[in-house]
Amino acid sequence: MKITPYGAAREVTGSCYLIETEKAKILVDCGLFQGYSLAFSKNFEPWAFDASTVDAVFITHAHLDHTGRLPFLCKSGFTGPVYLTPPTAKLAQLILEDAENIMEEDFQRTHAPKLYDRHDVDCCVDRFKPMSDESAICVKDLKITFHNAGHIFGSAFICLEDMKGHRAVFSGDLGNVDTPLVKPKHELCDADALFIESTYGNRIHEDQASRVQLLKKTIIETVKRNGVLLIPAFAVERTQELLYELNHLVENRLMPAVDIYLDSPMAIKASRIFDDYPDYYSRDAFKLIASGDELFDFPGLTLTMSKDESKAINQAPWPKVIIAGSGMMSGGRIMHHLVRYLGDPKTTLLIIGYQTEGTLGRKLYSGEKKVWVLNEMIEVKAQIVSIGSYSAHADQHMLIDWIKSADQPPKHIYCVHGEENAAAALATRIREELRLKADVPRFGQTIETENI
Repeated sequence: MKITPYGAAREVTGSCYLIETEKAKILVDCGLFQGYSLAFSKNFEPWAFDASTVDAVFITHAHLDHTGRLPFLCKSGFTGPVYLTPPTAKLAQLILEDAENIMEEDFQRTHAPKLYDRHDVDCCVDRFKPMSDESAICVKDLKITFHNAGHIFGSAFICLEDMKGHRAVFSGDLGNVDTPLVKPKHELCDADALFIESTYGNRIHEDQASRVQLLKKTIIETVKRNGVLLIPAFAVERTQELLYELNHLVENRLMPAVDIYLDSPMAIKASRIFDDYPDYYSRDAFKLIASGDELFDFPGLTLTMSKDESKAINQAPWPKVIIAGSGMMSGGRIMHHLVRYLGDPKTTLLIIGYQTEGTLGRKLYSGEKKVWVLNEMIEVKAQIVSIGSYSAHADQHMLIDWIKSADQPPKHIYCVHGEENAAAALATRIREELRLKADVPRFGQTIETENI
């Protein structure tokens, strides 16, 4: 079995792994490069393989950095099936259609070339073949099994086994242990080669209790100074987790009454998809649903689908809380709110997700005092607060614990899906603590399981 990373190698985005055996050729993930200045042009680069010869694609979860080049793959000649879990199929369709809409808007505004159009998205979605967790499928001489990754709704890590008994595991993105909505991740299965994410390979999260207290404290302080709390949030999972915990605070009267606006049509649609798959909820979330509680609805929450409803938030009295995408502040309705409120010292910007290098979110997280937003230079006077444990990614301790969960340790571990320093830090800890082989592969570096 030959494995070659064509993305997420010494960087976070663009996940794409080519797996070749004597008979089969498949991809695990097919994601978009995002964030840094060269990402846009990198997405347009020709594939390093013939797309028409790929037998199938297996998707770990719906996020754009794992699915965003699927329509481009179809446009390039791929005609095979795309296997993914049922929630991932619905969420990926939503995310890809939204991505194409943004490309069209950019084209209309700046004539930026489009990576693909709606026809390509539709052709891609037509190839979706949903399969459930713990189920297996064979593609020629490869057996592929999905296991719950605990990252977002429908996320999976993928185990491959060839006819010679060589096994490789692709973690996709692994979930935080304090994720309240989804079931905890499955134990690691035995593997010769493990490709493990390292987004937070050099960091440790706060615990869930600490993050709820910090959220509560931030809201109370915003209300006291009659300010605005801006929360840029990823439409899938992060927004739903946030609503889940706001629901708890509101219904138990643990925070002051304040108007909360969910200004993200995609997040609103994603929440409805969640409700279609109750079996994917965690035990606690499922119990709440069974008791009649609406997880994503509570007094004081307003959903704004239309542009006019979004604009009307500007006239709403202070204090108020605005949740909007995109989570890395690289587009979406949050941009208009940043222009309006970032220069006000009564504003708090609460960052609750990973910010890729090169994004506006990363600049604000790093403390830059002047930033460009929608072609305007904004002097940042808002307070910047970050809660790391809202991440849907495992931290360094959790990644190590997951490796330990295998009956037999992997023969060789490859740290991917992380900035180079984070991936290197995780590899170092694996070598020192677990005494296992661990490396950080390069883009295009081929690894052969027979040589491990």
